[in-house]
Amino acid sequence: MKPERGYYSLIQFCPNPSRWETVNVGVVLFCPALGFLDARTSKSNRRAEKLVGRQNLERAALDAAKQAIQSRLDVDRESFRTIEDLEKFINSRGNWLKLTPARPIKVCSPKNDLDRLFVELVGGKRSREKVSELKELFPTLDSTFEELKAQGRAQLNLRITVPVFGRSLAVPYAYSNGRLNLVKPQRFSQQESASLNSAGLLALEGNLVKRHGTGEGTDARLIIVSSFEDDQNLGLVKRVTDVFRDFEVENIAKDQVDAFLTRVKKEAH
Repeated sequence: MKPERGYYSLIQFCPNPSRWETVNVGVVLFCPALGFLDARTSKSNRRAEKLVGRQNLERAALDAAKQAIQSRLDVDRESFRTIEDLEKFINSRGNWLKLTPARPIKVCSPKNDLDRLFVELVGGKRSREKVSELKELFPTLDSTFEELKAQGRAQLNLRITVPVFGRSLAVPYAYSNGRLNLVKPQRFSQQESASLNSAGLLALEGNLVKRHGTGEGTDARLIIVSSFEDDQNLGLVKRVTDVFRDFEVENIAKDQVDAFLTRVKKEAH
């Protein structure tokens, strides 16, 4: 695989900024060209204990802070398009868990490269791989496509190149019914600007896929399955829905998933 330009940032525990004493507790890897953004954090807090003393470390709070960074990157993944987006996130961290300025790195295999960075720069055991938040949000979606995959009627974990943009897009589920349907769950942030930016870019990408396919004459469509951090913000839900409608991209609301899956099971071949 051709190396792509990526960036990494260390997640550091810094209990007293005035003393500049830190320990590495995780690492973030971002590769815009591959659409990859993920983090690894340490399972143990032993090094943090040595820095402040075992009795003074609030372990639960530190674990929650590490998890919060991973969850934020997972939820707002589509908002990170450029190095400037990552730098903005880095600069927003204001508590005792900070991220270092992003540093360039060549990326060949993102997950393997992230694991290597974790071993080299953090060490120890990493936190257990958490079940994807999107799989937890849409369990029937995941189980249905796993079943269809076993029957030879669906595909999992595709990566396509968006026409015109040339950008790589990860698609966890796909099925054919005379055309290739690319099914992408998306969790929209409670931050309105981030949600609308994500929706706008996905809608444009979906429109380009509809118009140009995925190459080699393949007729394709992008289908978004939506969930919202704040589903009580009906104004935001409507604006996101309107964006997809205007770009002619099918959008499945969370309460429409069961009906959608019934349709998929009938059509997929």
